[in-house]
Amino acid sequence: MDQTNKSKSPQIEDLTGKAMTVNGPVNGDELGFTLMHEHMFLEFFLHQSPRYNTPATEIHLWDEKLTLANLHYVREGRAIKDNLILVDEEVAINEVSYFKRHGGNTIVELTNIGMGRDPMALRRVSNATGLKVIMGSGWYEKRYYPDNMDQLTVEYMTDEIIRDLTVGVNNTGIRSGIIGEVGINGNPVTVNEEKSIRASGRASVATGAAISFHHGGTGRERFDVATMLQDEGVDLTRVIYGHSNSYCGDVKFLLELLALGVYVQFDTLGRVGAPVARKAPIPGPVVAGMHQVATDVLVAEAIPQLIHAGFEDRILLSQDVCKKDCLKSYGGMGYSFLQEKFLPYLTDQGVTPQQINKMMVDNPRRLLTFVAPR
Repeated sequence: MDQTNKSKSPQIEDLTGKAMTVNGPVNGDELGFTLMHEHMFLEFFLHQSPRYNTPATEIHLWDEKLTLANLHYVREGRAIKDNLILVDEEVAINEVSYFKRHGGNTIVELTNIGMGRDPMALRRVSNATGLKVIMGSGWYEKRYYPDNMDQLTVEYMTDEIIRDLTVGVNNTGIRSGIIGEVGINGNPVTVNEEKSIRASGRASVATGAAISFHHGGTGRERFDVATMLQDEGVDLTRVIYGHSNSYCGDVKFLLELLALGVYVQFDTLGRVGAPVARKAPIPGPVVAGMHQVATDVLVAEAIPQLIHAGFEDRILLSQDVCKKDCLKSYGGMGYSFLQEKFLPYLTDQGVTPQQINKMMVDNPRRLLTFVAPR
């Protein structure tokens, strides 16, 4: 057997009622206003190249630095490698400070294995800003799998996640506080994705941590994922189904997901180039600062319907900042779009301050505080 498949789980600490930040455990009521799906440090260019339909005269853009002069290219969907790299601590501190100034308290940073995860940098940002930062674990999607992914066993992968959650990442002693973002793009789910799902599920049961999923595909694979997780003994109320913006035009589908017991997360808000909803945008003027192409308006219309159906306790919101053009310093909406634009717009749609508090404070706290290991 490959030696990489002989990892052994460390002893499990009972963190019931605590959340694990990059500076150690805190009480759940200390988390406050929380973004559940963001990135501060990320190498998103790995295994990518200029898009296949890029005109020959524009391929050189891939190697250019992102500037005001070429920013419009990435806005139009062209690939510039520099846009896909977030490594500057000074920039990160400045950008997340907007979130802090608008009343933010906690950021869940879901860069995980193979994506450029940097525990020490996250701790330095936390210390510099006073924000609480919770770091992810697990495996993203195929492009970021290790070369030996086909040989890794579910048991080994489970132990690696548990080690991140209980001992720390890469000998830093800095521990993850959530499993995710776990990448699922296949429909049907691929063999390696299933290993990742089952390992995440087992680690969740063993530690009491929640799981946050990245989802692509048609959306129906989410029901298969739920079945696999239940096979592993996972309580689906500890599971987040992310990137649900693409389905905000189909409230019936979202209600099907919520009936499973999971949380539905709208987490590409405020992003130019975010997935377009599977429903044509409603005619009418675009609200200043609201990206109709990125489905912000449709999400704002779907949320009151989900609340009316009784699911305000299982809705999460975030922005998934993951590229330079998402940052304010590059003309994006940054980490404070929810506070500056989206939540005021939700209020105009009849969502109450109490309901917003549930989505931004209570629901994140419920997920980020560990439950008893089993």
